[in-house]
Amino acid sequence: MKHRAVESYYRQEHLDFYLRYRSPFWAVTVDFDVTAVRDLARARGYPIYLNLCYFFVKAIQGLEDFRYRLLDGEVVLYEALHPGMTVPAPDGRFSFLYLDYHPDTERFNRAAMPKLEEASERVALGESRHRNYVFFTALPGVPFTSFVHASDDPGDGAPRVAFGRFSERADRAGRTFAPVGIQVNHAFIDGLMMGELVERVQAFYDDPR
Repeated sequence: MKHRAVESYYRQEHLDFYLRYRSPFWAVTVDFDVTAVRDLARARGYPIYLNLCYFFVKAIQGLEDFRYRLLDGEVVLYEALHPGMTVPAPDGRFSFLYLDYHPDTERFNRAAMPKLEEASERVALGESRHRNYVFFTALPGVPFTSFVHASDDPGDGAPRVAFGRFSERADRAGRTFAPVGIQVNHAFIDGLMMGELVERVQAFYDDPR
């Protein structure tokens, strides 16, 4: 979980401004075309949800602004981000699962799938002590148009992402779309950066191979 201290954070004024808020978070919901990721996962026997998370994290790695965090009151920059997920657990509940990102899709899936199965066998709500995660959840039965995540720390810089129910558009026959709610902290992320993320995620979803 490598990181380095940032001596002069270029958005320090914005950080100081928004940390005064009890809830400095904001969110958007985007309809992503997930057809290619769905097809790749089905062809290789991988969980679709797992790979939607994976390619989202793969896309975000190259955007430095999403890798800043507050650690003991100090701004740090992490070298890489990793996926943290909610996964189904017995009796309609869920567990938390923390995975290690790897740039190779095959290696990531081979390592992640047994951990995913194990996490689904019981309820485990332990929180990681590390801060370099993107957190994911899924509501496969809900075609939502907006989504708000729970957060109680105004300095929390981790993006939070929710996937909704798949659908097909009448004007895009054969294409599968998913509403994706993305929540970020205004202390770290502005609209320009969000726009860059949306474009980058769709590019990775379009060409996951």
